[in-house]
Parts: sequence; structure tokens; C-alpha cells
Amino acid sequence: MIGENKNKYLIIEKTKFNIILALLRMYLSLLVVNAHYYKTKNSIIKNKYILKLLKSRISVPIFFIMSFFFCYKLISSKDKIKIKKRFERLLIPYFIWPIIILLLNNLFYFTLNIKVKTTLKDLLIQYQTGHNIVAVLWFQLNLIISTVLILSIEIINSKNISFILINLQILAYFTQYSNFNYKLFSRYNKYIKYPYGRFMEILPFCISGYIIAHFNIIIYLKKFKLKAIYILTLIMIFLSKFIIIKNVKGFRYQGLKLHIESLIIFLIFLLIPSEITNINIIKFIKILTNHTTGVYYLHIPIYQYISNYIKLIKNKDIFGCLIIYIICYFISFIGLKMFGKTKLMNLFV
Repeated sequence: MIGENKNKYLIIEKTKFNIILALLRMYLSLLVVNAHYYKTKNSIIKNKYILKLLKSRISVPIFFIMSFFFCYKLISSKDKIKIKKRFERLLIPYFIWPIIILLLNNLFYFTLNIKVKTTLKDLLIQYQTGHNIVAVLWFQLNLIISTVLILSIEIINSKNISFILINLQILAYFTQYSNFNYKLFSRYNKYIKYPYGRFMEILPFCISGYIIAHFNIIIYLKKFKLKAIYILTLIMIFLSKFIIIKNVKGFRYQGLKLHIESLIIFLIFLLIPSEITNINIIKFIKILTNHTTGVYYLHIPIYQYISNYIKLIKNKDIFGCLIIYIICYFISFIGLKMFGKTKLMNLFV
């Protein structure tokens, strides 16, 4: 009887928790920190391939792909309770974190003379654009808009949703490669051009995640797992070695090359076997890879508060980025312990 219960536990664990994707998510979160606070010029790491792995742009695109891949069932089911929880998870951080950071900024400004004074005008700009007090919330804003868009199409015309979404992808790339999107938003200040200018750049990633789940593409690829990984890897190497796709102006996440690379990496990680049966290993990796969203929300303010006190962080060293990550992790860990039974848990998970 005990053995049966243990086996049931393992089955539940394996279906709910993909170790490989959890490790990917942790790596992508570190990439986000590195993107803002890692200077390769003074780095002790000189190998160009390792540096590329530490400064890659793939984190945000893969997060968008992953988000819509996993929320496909939620949106397609039109389950009101689950959809409500989805929006709570998106909206609570979007509105609450800026208030918390505004209060902390002014506290540290007046007590420690840290130059992060913030006003109510800043808060208004933040809510309008997702790109001021907590600059990374532009991601959240685009996630909210994309979710509303895809959910609306699913409700209005679910039979043709794949056809409509693929046409939207084509439209998004038309606006990019015609430079229409860049010309439209580049004339505005950073609070407008980055959050809104990036929408047509990230929309194709969202749609790809949704389409992969919609057509169960991963089920087909798993039938030929090794061959699929081999071919995807070859395509990835080919793209990295040769310029076969035209570059285009944009706001960091533009172009088909980045889309294909991000998609390939996500698919490869989905195909890598993750069937670990050791309960202790599963628990350890769960603990290790938790709180990646908390790291994402907090890493910029944490840098601003402590960079003058820790040399590795001030010098934008790779180990400084790791320190930022660890501090954000533990703040999120404590926050979840305190608010884990309330809706405020969405600030940290």
C-alpha cells in the first residue's frame, strides 16, 4: 500500500513538474539579470561561446513562448475560474510592485541618500506603460495584452483560431520588415517606444507557444525524439554560423532569426527526457528553480539599493549578477512564506 502511494506521488510529480524546463527557466532568469548588469569587457570569462551563453537575448522570447504554451488549455477551455486566476497572476504584480518600489525608493532616498526618488507622476507613467518604476513590467503589460487578444479570438471564433493567429504572425513580421513598426514608435520617448514598440515583436512568440500546444506538435516530435533534437540542433548551428535572414531595425526582440532560435531551444528542452524518479532530487530542483518571477521583478531595484555597497555588483561582474539573483530569490522565498495563503503570493511565484 505504501509502495502504491509512493508510485502515485511520483506520477503526480512527473506530470506537474518538468525538471528540464524548470532549469531552463532558472537559466533564463539569470540571463535577464545578466542583460542588465553584466559587463563582458572586464569579465574574467574570455571564451566567446560562454560569453554568448551568458548574454543571449533568448530569455524574454522563450518566456513568452513558454507562457502561452502552458496556458493553451486554460484559454481554449474558456474556464472562467482558471482565466480569472491567470489574470490575477498577471495584474497583481503589475499594480502592486510599483507601489512597493515607490515607497522603498523614497525611504532609501531620504534615509540613505540613494538616488532613487520616485513620484506619483512616475507611478502614473508606470501604469500606462509598464516601464518606469519597475521597468521590466513592460513584459507583464505585453503578456496581459497578448492574453486578452488570444482569449478574445478564442471566444469569438475558436474554429478558425489557428488560421487567424498565423495571419497575425505574418502581419507582425510585415510591420517589422517594412520598418513600419520601428518608424511608428522610435519617435517616442523610452516609456512609449519600448513597451508598445515591442508588442509586434513579441506577439509572434506568444502565438508560436499557443500554436505548438494547439496542434500537439511536441507529441509528434517525441515519436522521433533523437532525430528531432539532431535536426533542430543542426538548424540552430546553421543560423548561428551564416546570415541567411535579413536583419531588421527594432526594439531588441525583432526579426525571424531570434524567433526561430528561441523556438528551437524551447523545443529541444521540451524533448529532453525529464523522468527523474528520485523524490529528493525532484524536491531539491524545485527549491533551486523557484521564485524566478520574483527575481525578474526585483533585480533592478535590488541593484539600485546595494550596488554601492558590494564591489562585484558595482563592477557589473558575473558574480555580482549571481549575488543579485540570490538576494532576489531569498526575498521572494520570505515573501511567499508570509503571503503564500493570500493573492499576494502572485508577487513572488
